[in-house]
Amino acid sequence: MGFYSQKTDISVDFKKENIFYNKNINVLVSTLEQALKSAMETFWELDCIVRLLALNDFKNLRDEFLIKNIDFFSGQIKVEADKAVVIRLCKNFIKNHLDLTLDNSKKDFNLKKLTALEIKILNSFCEFIYKKLKPALKSTKEIKSSEKSEKNVNFIFNVMSDNSNVSVIMISIPLDRLQFVDLKKIKAFDDTDFINSQTTVKVRAGSSKITLEELKNLTCEDIILLENSKYDKLTLISGDLKKDFKVKVNPDMIINLNQEENEEINYEINNEVEMEKNLWDDIQVEINAEFDKVKMTIGELKQITQGQIVDLGSVFENEISLYVEEKKVAKGDLIIINDRYAVRLNEILSTPKPNPIPKPQPQRPQQPAQQRAPQQRPQPQAQAQRPQPQAQNQPQPQAQKAQTSKVVDEEFDYSDFEK
Repeated sequence: MGFYSQKTDISVDFKKENIFYNKNINVLVSTLEQALKSAMETFWELDCIVRLLALNDFKNLRDEFLIKNIDFFSGQIKVEADKAVVIRLCKNFIKNHLDLTLDNSKKDFNLKKLTALEIKILNSFCEFIYKKLKPALKSTKEIKSSEKSEKNVNFIFNVMSDNSNVSVIMISIPLDRLQFVDLKKIKAFDDTDFINSQTTVKVRAGSSKITLEELKNLTCEDIILLENSKYDKLTLISGDLKKDFKVKVNPDMIINLNQEENEEINYEINNEVEMEKNLWDDIQVEINAEFDKVKMTIGELKQITQGQIVDLGSVFENEISLYVEEKKVAKGDLIIINDRYAVRLNEILSTPKPNPIPKPQPQRPQQPAQQRAPQQRPQPQAQAQRPQPQAQNQPQPQAQKAQTSKVVDEEFDYSDFEK
């Protein structure tokens, strides 16, 4: 696990398996940066800028790719019998600062060949850094037994001196000595803030079964009784969510029928058009009645989820549509018959089908006969066939009338419901 920053807001809600999960490390990092800057300016008498470069809890420090090719001098300060704060100074930092301090520039600088004086200076600097850091760390007495950990947290800092030298200092501190601040989670919004905001949902009144023969013979003023419905319940549909809820009944929707009318109303289909019986006509499909694009407020949706009775008078005024699968087949008005919903149809919807008769043929009677004669005279066979188009054109009004009477049959397509 690694964490990188360029002086940005690092109050991050980490994943739960991360040791920094739900921790605000801004305050701690800022304190460590200031402590290291103070140690640099006091010990070496050099102005500098200190910024956190990386943060991790790696046991193998070389797993951090930023320092894979950097050599360090390590200074250890024991804070407990088996724990220590480890301060690592990069090779570039040591060379530059020892050269300034001892005024003895070495052409071939080697960390393994440091003199006793140079080692003493570097150890003194590491101890000085720890003194600056100590106020920001927990004391041994403050550590609770539940907080004790064998992990170390590695802070990698960039140090930029006023002489344009850039170097790296890494400080490893036992996890239980760090003073993290928990992230404060503030509830920014409440349901009441959006109580009047509107959203678009589907509202279903009910469903029923209908045969394909009944479906293709639907006409206006037919009444489709929704067997799977109840007069005081509707179904809310939003994505994958479906929830039944109770509504206040609008008395104007109730229709009282006598027993004879009630028996006739069930799937009463106007069969004015006689059709040959098709193999698929007896197949039943499910037909659903839904309002189109119902707008509801968040407050009304909240009432629905809480099981309260909702007044949807404005919704009942909307037109309702009948669907088979996802295809809209009719529109109408929602009514109540006995204890169930029904739909009185006022519009039948269907996909227009192409006319099997070629389009140029109906326009032939409107064209002058002289325009066609010169083209046919050189062809004797064509002249012999000239009476045929005339015979086809004469009964055209009757053909159109017959075609109009079967518009429901021609527009209905079983392929619409193949799936």
